[in-house]
Amino acid sequence: MYADILEATVLNNTRYEKDPNRCLAYHVLDDNRVPLTQEQVAVEWSASGKGEDAHPIRIRRSPIRICASGDSWINVVIEVSRYLGYNKTFFDILECYYQTASSAWPGYTFDDLIEQKPFRVHVDTGVYDYFVFSGGGNELLGGCALSRLLKDRSAVLGSDRPEDYLHMDRLEAVLEKLKKGYVEIAEHVLKQAPRTQLLVQGYDYPVAQSDGPWFGRPFAKRNFRFEADKELINAILTYLVDRFYGFLHDVDSQFPNVTVVDIRNMVRGRWTDEFHPEVEASKDIAGYYRNVIDGYHFV
Repeated sequence: MYADILEATVLNNTRYEKDPNRCLAYHVLDDNRVPLTQEQVAVEWSASGKGEDAHPIRIRRSPIRICASGDSWINVVIEVSRYLGYNKTFFDILECYYQTASSAWPGYTFDDLIEQKPFRVHVDTGVYDYFVFSGGGNELLGGCALSRLLKDRSAVLGSDRPEDYLHMDRLEAVLEKLKKGYVEIAEHVLKQAPRTQLLVQGYDYPVAQSDGPWFGRPFAKRNFRFEADKELINAILTYLVDRFYGFLHDVDSQFPNVTVVDIRNMVRGRWTDEFHPEVEASKDIAGYYRNVIDGYHFV
């Protein structure tokens, strides 16, 4: 059935192909089954009219123009992923209210985004009021990355400090890399589109599942017990997300064109899987973004 879904899903004469080695990652192929470049994907996706189809009930949108880039928190390729139980992202919801364009794609690594900058296709035009960016989760919270950061459960006895269960030298190196990347993005936007405000967020506190690929398997691999260590696992994930927001606020303080949209505690357990919000949570996150974009007081 899954192959039929992919085969039937056509985007401007292109087709999706699931990456067999990565969660929620798709490649886009042309008629000759040749993968499109990231820049071509950005153009194709923006021209697809997805926003109109997703929200037919709203006719008039705000004149505010918003572009986006990043990972699956922006775009889960809903035309395919909805068959697997996924829901719209907060940016899918925002498309109802604003003039939008997106170069986001699930499976983009942070290195991809920094080195190739697929967002240039939109940002460099200088016509957008806001640029929404989400990236770095796979480098800090993704399965392989988390496995590398975690110590074996047996190596730490009796501590309730989450940082004691992490290889802090590795964590600091990852955070420094991410911060450097966000600084590079902020500098690019400031230079190429000085009137565009960069909106960034560091995800929400996830909930590990025993068989989950993002968090469950890495914790199991390091011999954590999901019932006995539930509070400890939650504390470790909370610590990592808080550290993510820590460097984001540092970048915010350095650049006048950067705003951190802090969405911690907004999902409140409403997850499709371990790390992607259900639609009602996406609506709440989108509402919070609208407060920021439209200049309302935070709620």
